[in-house]
Amino acid sequence: MPSVIFILGKGLYDINLYIDTINTSLVDFEYSHLLLGLPGLNLNSLETNKLYVYKSDKTLVYTFDSVEQAARELTPARCSHLSALEISKKKNIRYLRRVINKEVLTTTEKGKFYIYQNPGHSSCLALVPWGVHLSSTVGTKLISKQERNMVKFPSFQFGVIIGLLLSDAWLQLQPKNRSINSHLCFKQSLDKSKYVWFVFSILSHYSSSYPCLVSGVRNGVRHYGLEFFTRALPCFSDIHLLFYKDTIKVIPQNIFEFLTPVALAHWIMGDGVSRPYGLQLCTDSYSLPDVVRLMNVLIIRYELVCTLHKKREGQYRIYISSKSMPRLQQIVGPYMHESMLYKIYSTTSSSTIS
Repeated sequence: MPSVIFILGKGLYDINLYIDTINTSLVDFEYSHLLLGLPGLNLNSLETNKLYVYKSDKTLVYTFDSVEQAARELTPARCSHLSALEISKKKNIRYLRRVINKEVLTTTEKGKFYIYQNPGHSSCLALVPWGVHLSSTVGTKLISKQERNMVKFPSFQFGVIIGLLLSDAWLQLQPKNRSINSHLCFKQSLDKSKYVWFVFSILSHYSSSYPCLVSGVRNGVRHYGLEFFTRALPCFSDIHLLFYKDTIKVIPQNIFEFLTPVALAHWIMGDGVSRPYGLQLCTDSYSLPDVVRLMNVLIIRYELVCTLHKKREGQYRIYISSKSMPRLQQIVGPYMHESMLYKIYSTTSSSTIS
């Protein structure tokens, strides 16, 4: 946790300490700006997991071990009837951020304070590809409109989403009174729970909750599965425009560039069925032109031997020949979960699996 400094003296901001500083960034200023209030103080040198209160002459006034301790010491009247949980409520965190950002002059029970925070910047200068270390946002209930608009998909996560949409995932618009954006929904039977968690680990950056157990009755038999939803975000709405015409899922015209090896791997993991003569892709829900468009990508981009089979009236499936399975294994094998590898290896010798 970055150390937080409350500087006692001529200040602009009421600290009001209704805040959980362990989980929340207090100030959005540049690091150089932070040092202007107390020149010569090295914020990064302070011990973490502690709260510090300084006078404007850099004299240390208080050291606190917790937010609750600081709140009860600095604003005793406000906190006398509050529990530790109530002190750290999110609504109070949002209130304090508004006070800081609008530079409202207020007074605490023990004086006025500048609020500073150790920015915790890493000293690492290594080049890291964008999207490699996206952390989970599960448990973070609300994000601002500005934050939602900033979210964009790295190429890997985008490929996963395209593959999921080609198979079992769907995009759903939120009710108008909640959001104008779409969110991604994904559900699989319980025997594919390892794959669900595999997908969730990739997309947890866009989710506020973990997968949950669901059940339903089909043909008189109760079935169980795992399901998760992402947040409703503008970036999902952009994909919704490509994949839906009214409420019907369609294949985009530019699917050739979207169907990357990552996307193909997740399409196979969702809709692929291993057959003695190769691999079957269940494209029953798509129109004939859409199925042909998909098959053309497999033939032209990946040089796979494919044929089109009619399952019943209005339903068509793509078959990838066993002759193309070694090539397919090279293309998608690195991106598939181990529990799904049987779909591309069962038609070839087990010795090819390494």
